[in-house]
Amino acid sequence: MNRFLPVFLLLIWALPQGAHAASFDCAKAATPFERAICDDPELSRADERLAKTYATAIGGLSDAALAELRSSQRAWLDYAQRACTRTAEPLTQGSYDERGLFCLKDVFASRSHVLEMSRMIEGLRVYPHSRYAAAPDPYEADNPDSNWPVAQHELALVQIDSDEAFAESFNALVEAEGQKMASVFAGQGGPEDMSDDSSSDSTNSIGVHEITDNRLSLVVNTYWYGHGAAHGNYTITYLHFLKEEGRWLEAGDIFAGKGWQKTLVQLVSEAAMAEHGDALWPDSLDGLNEVVTDPARWDVSDPYGLVVQFQPYEISAYAYGAPTARVSWEALQPILAETADRYRYGY
Repeated sequence: MNRFLPVFLLLIWALPQGAHAASFDCAKAATPFERAICDDPELSRADERLAKTYATAIGGLSDAALAELRSSQRAWLDYAQRACTRTAEPLTQGSYDERGLFCLKDVFASRSHVLEMSRMIEGLRVYPHSRYAAAPDPYEADNPDSNWPVAQHELALVQIDSDEAFAESFNALVEAEGQKMASVFAGQGGPEDMSDDSSSDSTNSIGVHEITDNRLSLVVNTYWYGHGAAHGNYTITYLHFLKEEGRWLEAGDIFAGKGWQKTLVQLVSEAAMAEHGDALWPDSLDGLNEVVTDPARWDVSDPYGLVVQFQPYEISAYAYGAPTARVSWEALQPILAETADRYRYGY
């Protein structure tokens, strides 16, 4: 019980230069939150992992990016002390129950995963811009044994720490996409005309999928769980940023010609049927024109073919997951635009 608490060191590191804060060892743990970290071996390990991850994440950042990451760490620490109680307020007495301890481990692990977005990749320094929110679920307030007393919402958006010309437009476009996912963060800059959801949990992120000379492909993961539901729901989509153009990839950058949409839908339907067969719902491939022709469904990183992403429930049962269909670039050749290779290969 004589080790230092990394979570408090994280708070110290997150403070501006010149500010001071005490460090704590387990002999001086005073709050239920501190004691939980000291007393539970798994949570202690999660805390130690988080400390190391944070120390790595802040390395090599510009002053502006470092300030942003420190600010988000303070916001996360406040969230962590509220997300796993029964009132969305920090515990001032007593101790966490089994549900609360399990929740804390999950919250710590999730923050470590977010901080792991901060790294060098293909010569670019990227880091996460994150937001957190916790609110009591009014429908669970009268149930002292509820497994979902608090709504938890987490959002992480990749940002580029660079003075290159495209970085500013990239960061702004990613932030705009994040706001579409972030109604619960209205008070933190999200859409003000959308109401908070206090009866569900959500974990959403936009992270790097592939970087080429002129293209940054991002993967967008959303997860939403309505309290008391049999299971959560999730989606997987893509965004492809074109550096020189300063915009997202459009369908016309890859495909052209009269009737390309019909041809693409036919090829994708045939590929899905060949790969998934009886796992597909009857007639589920009918009426998918808007889905198949949407660049947000395209993974263009595969050198052998275009991978089209479907969502759970879209063409098959939830248990089957989020299936994909791949159509070879050779088969697509008749409907490819003149610019297709440039944007596909990202040169």
